[in-house]
Amino acid sequence: LRQADGGGAVVSFELPDRAAAVRLLKRVKIPLVAVSLGGVESILSYPAVMSHAAMPPEERAARGITDGLVRLSVGLESVGELIADLEQALEV
Repeated sequence: LRQADGGGAVVSFELPDRAAAVRLLKRVKIPLVAVSLGGVESILSYPAVMSHAAMPPEERAARGITDGLVRLSVGLESVGELIADLEQALEV
């Protein structure tokens, strides 16, 4: 709290399943798809197959790391452009 006020720049959200998460990762244009959440560019990570891939599925589930969980670290890009990119990537 001494360094900043308000919320953080990492957002986790749940998609219905692995297929929806993979579709999102393939369709975004602005965020990089990577494990790291620290950089000046926006980054999407998919914990089930990236940072927590070595963890047994039942342990991941117990910790809330489902096949639909995606994390977005917001970078310096235009918020409007980032939202538009995510919206187009999430269209069915």
